[in-house]
Amino acid sequence: MVICSSVALSQLVFDELTSDELFFIARDKAFNGQRDSARILLKMALQKSPAYDDIRVFLARTYAWDGMRNEARNEISSVLSRNSSNKEALSVAIDIELWDDKPTAALELSIGALRHFPNDEEFLLKKAKSLKDLGRDDEALITLSILEEINPSNPDVQKMRETIKSTMIMQGASVNETYDYYSNTYDAAHLVYLQYNRSTFLGSFIGRMNYGRRFQKDGLQFELDAYPRIVSGVYGYLNYGYSGASIFPKQRLGAEAFFKLPSSFEASIGMRYLFFGGTSDVTMYTGTVGYYYKDYWFSLRPFITPSNVSFSRSLSFTARYYYMGIAEEYISAKIGAGFSPDERNYDPANKNVYYLKAQTAGVGWQKPLGLYSLFTATFDYTNQELVFSQGEYVKVYSFSVGYRYKF
Repeated sequence: MVICSSVALSQLVFDELTSDELFFIARDKAFNGQRDSARILLKMALQKSPAYDDIRVFLARTYAWDGMRNEARNEISSVLSRNSSNKEALSVAIDIELWDDKPTAALELSIGALRHFPNDEEFLLKKAKSLKDLGRDDEALITLSILEEINPSNPDVQKMRETIKSTMIMQGASVNETYDYYSNTYDAAHLVYLQYNRSTFLGSFIGRMNYGRRFQKDGLQFELDAYPRIVSGVYGYLNYGYSGASIFPKQRLGAEAFFKLPSSFEASIGMRYLFFGGTSDVTMYTGTVGYYYKDYWFSLRPFITPSNVSFSRSLSFTARYYYMGIAEEYISAKIGAGFSPDERNYDPANKNVYYLKAQTAGVGWQKPLGLYSLFTATFDYTNQELVFSQGEYVKVYSFSVGYRYKF
């Protein structure tokens, strides 16, 4: 009863406020993460002033922030139907399409906005972003040059130009080194890989040579990766690896299909196959669900490994924060349970390890060093069940650094 009276009193207080006052309170709530409450107040304000376009545009923006793109489009369409040159509405409309991975629609809106506001810096930048997302890099660079002539000090021009030029570089070479330190039982292990990658109109292709030393043994493994473009919004992953060394699986195969989905989601489904010689092999089924939110990316990946008597499960969650707003610079964190064949630590040549228990946590950092270089560093902690003594665990501390040069 007291609660109902309190709610009624709050409603009465808000009813007495003007549209501007409700708008002011709603903005404060929205910027503090209380967007559901903000939308309630914005709708109350629109009931008082249905043609108050600034309020409706801001309501659309809150919908877009939360991935409710169709709701956002409806509100923006209402504004533009009354005033097709509303600058803020046009800006939000373009953002909605960019955030929803619809660069063609974003480009059309950008071109339309520039008819109303020729040489506007904001719309030129959004046009360049749309062209970049469409893979029309040369046109994007021309648009940035026009923007730079208008305002040579615009801080976003050089950042986007470097991002575009970076994606136009077609090949690169990488080196990476990882040390695994064990709390007991095993000596430190060491893994180094050298790889060459090349981008083509068919997709990206990678050749890699792994050198490992663990358990007082060493050996080489050779791998080929391909990321072929299938159709718009769909690409694949193919992997083949071979080794004659006992510390690696004799052969490994991987295949996966990735799909872009509406509302900034993505998903994949695939498998991994490891052959250890004779009749010893392991097949695992996997997939991902990913989501982009502003400058964040989240991904959940399970692995399911059937066996004759049961099946093993592993699950990992990864988060990235693109703190500079570009694809190649981010910090990351991950947690997981179970053993993943995509990790290179512990004993990848022992079939039984994929059925053991494990808990993993890690952090990582990737940073471009100018236009042509890239630095990576990661630290992972794993609590891994012992192969020869199930129920007992060894702690593994993994440190990795890498460098890539593009040319």
